[in-house]
Amino acid sequence: MFLAEANALLQPNGQPAISAEYDIDTDTVRPLDVTSDTFCSAGSWLGNGTLVHTGGDSGDPKFAPGQQTLRFFDPQVGDWVERIGLMLSKRWYPTMLPLVNGKVIIMGGSTGGVGLNNAGANNPTYNIWPPSNNDTPDPDVQFPFLTDTLPNNLYVFLHVVPNSQNKNLLFMLSNQQGILYDLDTATTVTTYPKIAVQRTYPQTGSSLMLPLYPENNYKAEVMICGGQALYEITATSEASCGRLDLTNPTPAWEMDNFGGIPRVMPDSVILANGQVVFLNGAQTGYAGFHKGTKANILWVSNNPAYNPVLYDPASKVYATMNPSTIARMYHSVATLTPDGFVFVAGSNPQASVMTNILFPTEYRMEIFRPPYILTNTPRPTILSINGTAINQYRIPVTYGDNLILVVSMPTADTPSFTASIIHLGFVTHSQNMGQRFVGLTVNSASYDSTTANRYILSITLPPNPTIITPGPHYIFVLNNNVPCVRAAEVLLN
Repeated sequence: MFLAEANALLQPNGQPAISAEYDIDTDTVRPLDVTSDTFCSAGSWLGNGTLVHTGGDSGDPKFAPGQQTLRFFDPQVGDWVERIGLMLSKRWYPTMLPLVNGKVIIMGGSTGGVGLNNAGANNPTYNIWPPSNNDTPDPDVQFPFLTDTLPNNLYVFLHVVPNSQNKNLLFMLSNQQGILYDLDTATTVTTYPKIAVQRTYPQTGSSLMLPLYPENNYKAEVMICGGQALYEITATSEASCGRLDLTNPTPAWEMDNFGGIPRVMPDSVILANGQVVFLNGAQTGYAGFHKGTKANILWVSNNPAYNPVLYDPASKVYATMNPSTIARMYHSVATLTPDGFVFVAGSNPQASVMTNILFPTEYRMEIFRPPYILTNTPRPTILSINGTAINQYRIPVTYGDNLILVVSMPTADTPSFTASIIHLGFVTHSQNMGQRFVGLTVNSASYDSTTANRYILSITLPPNPTIITPGPHYIFVLNNNVPCVRAAEVLLN
């Protein structure tokens, strides 16, 4: 979703396009049809593979108010279907998350644009979609946690926690407070110790569920990085991460120095090999638009964090990567691509398009190449799954499946195969809603004697939807920790 102003990409009706489909391989773009204001919204994937997008703003007269709008994108149809005004309450800066049952939760937000949220604008509720009757929304559920954690309670962090009962157990953190919430019974199961300093908007950090592996029974740990102690323009951003073991009966935050670089508004991307790259953001200030006029701008965040850092969850070690030359501040994004790279875009810390200033409206995109891409290790190519050629459509698979993959290698060197499944999250405002990495068991890898450099792999999918929720996912095969040329897209349901 883009700024509409100064956008040369037009919809068929002549209005500026605020949504588009971008083909990374061909560098081509196709405008999509959106008529409601999507500014500061949220998104998630249903179990049937449909992308659901909710909320927004009402600041642009060329577009219908978006705060109560639901939007649905089906890749097979290739465009959006909007239900303007369908939600029961207004949501700006809400959070969404895919659930165990294939539905999505829409949580919190405010009823309009704010710097710091307040009781008058707060929307301390959540809603589940699709509703019980499949069309008319169920009543919003009151959620006092979002009142108790004012004012830093926008874009609350949410993660499904693995469990053996197939329950919708949610870890969530708002401001500094984390809880474990049983969505099925609407009860708080655990209240965790507070993490140091504020981590949610406008003192924005980033949150992720660390990679899950069958070898340790999918041990669940969350990691929350960056943020800001003070709602102050000149304050140095937070140079710390907190790591919390949700399986520990006496959980406590394990803190580190975030690789030594303070960041507010960091983006976090779990790579195909389970390492994490943190990038973008600023070393001072907080999230939000500048103050003053173009002739006399006061930036509320400054000192861009140009260097990504790579984090290894196993060793807990950070490594500083080569810098970008583009400031990626407020409204930047980063996400994993099917070839194992990281797509980086955005930055507009101003309410309207501005150029020829220190931090202009940014239309350039970048690709970050993780270290595994820069090795000489041969990369596998997945040819098929269960006899179906990959990426013609999403291959349907189910929990606990043993999948047969045909994989080719470019050389005769003996490979060492591992595999992972990664959920397609939704990225905005330093949050990757629903991002998930799960290691897969490789049962066997045998050489196909009928075809040179070809292997037959048997891999097993996770046993239940609390480990990775239903919906569209990437399956990666790796050779010595280096990912395949292109992941296979599957629909897990």
